[in-house]
Amino acid sequence: MTAGEGEIQSCAGYRALLDHVSDLVLLVDDAGTVSYANATAARTLGVAPDALVGESLLDRVHEADVDELESLLAATEARATDERLSAEVRVRTGDGEWTWQSFSREGTQPTSLDGVVVTARDVTAQRRIEERFRHLVETASDLFVVLDEDGTVTYATPAASRVLGYEHDELVGENVLEHIHPDDRDAVATELHHGLDDPGYTATIEHRFRTKSGEWRWLESRGRSLPDTPALEGRVVVVTRDITDRHRRERQITAQNERLNAFTAMVSHDLQNPLTVASGSLELYRQTGDEAALDRVDQALQRTSELTSDLLSLSRQGRTVEDPVPVDIADCVTAALETSPLPADNVTVAAGLPTVRGDESRVRSLFENLFRNVADHAGDDPRVWVEPLAGADGVGFAVEDDGPGIPVDAADSVFELGHSSDRDGTGIGLYIVDTIAAAHGWDVSVTTGRDGGARFEFTGVDVVSEA
Repeated sequence: MTAGEGEIQSCAGYRALLDHVSDLVLLVDDAGTVSYANATAARTLGVAPDALVGESLLDRVHEADVDELESLLAATEARATDERLSAEVRVRTGDGEWTWQSFSREGTQPTSLDGVVVTARDVTAQRRIEERFRHLVETASDLFVVLDEDGTVTYATPAASRVLGYEHDELVGENVLEHIHPDDRDAVATELHHGLDDPGYTATIEHRFRTKSGEWRWLESRGRSLPDTPALEGRVVVVTRDITDRHRRERQITAQNERLNAFTAMVSHDLQNPLTVASGSLELYRQTGDEAALDRVDQALQRTSELTSDLLSLSRQGRTVEDPVPVDIADCVTAALETSPLPADNVTVAAGLPTVRGDESRVRSLFENLFRNVADHAGDDPRVWVEPLAGADGVGFAVEDDGPGIPVDAADSVFELGHSSDRDGTGIGLYIVDTIAAAHGWDVSVTTGRDGGARFEFTGVDVVSEA
């Protein structure tokens, strides 16, 4: 065998070997023109190897990926190194379909070759799986974030916009601890570092987070480090959901239970007094025939009726408003005045009162109890103003009178069950007002009005529209 024949056989052997390699092997120049393709071209691209020779590989690459492949082929600075370069691009098959191919090349190329040897592996199935999981993560209702060891966001899903009001890329580079409520920050930081130190530990914590609008929302976050995943080493993956509504419901249920306990105690205590008086007075009448004893029976029964009515109202008002509808505050004020001891002319209803979401019957009852409180405590000819409220706490409404007002030291206790400045008062009216507000998710506070009277302010209302 001559030396020339040996070279030919050797070359044929290398070609046969390359034809059995599962990866696509190409020899291309800097411009992308193919001078050699192994048999894998037919299996991967559906194109005969000979048909690829003389063709520009770049002509088969998706226009959005051409620059990336050109950079790979023309990376002359890598020729003097052992660095391996790679790029994933879309390549059109013989039947017009797009496949994802992972191209790679060695940094150092044989000087005897007129071109660059590149290999390509079909990663279409892998890319489809990645895209599927990416779609699931990015369209999930929960927010996914990746944090580094300092709590800085390195990745956030688009749910950040719905949950927190931020575009997801706005959060990248932000330290989440700076957005955590100060009262919750230390606990969150402790759980974050616990998760980093103990890869098997799953941190679960409820905390408040300041949204882009400045509102504090309650979130439930579950975080875990994944050291076995190289791309996430030294990171914590956190899944977060908004639980503000659940938190509000839990508070309402707790408040309802407290009201139920107070209601039970009041039934057993306050009703017992007038019933004891009635029973004793009736027995006295039977023994003496003194009709003055019957008057005391009558008064005791009236008191029992008042307490029963108030307690029944209290039991009804404590329920959370489940199906709110648009309620016009001004219309409720007008309706409440129809059954109020206050003269309608003494009540000024300002323009601009909002329409809110709520239970119309209970909102009317709220005003009935407020007006009854004014009639009982604000003097013989009280004046009342009902007006819209807007400020840092949001839109709401206020009810103010010109009576003696409520002392500052009593402002926190005035809504408590049984609290009354009148010896004969039931102490239920303002408690019902607070109960109705809580059932709607509103906040109510009392302060001093323009003429020194009591001013009740309702905020946190769910406004449909402002008049």
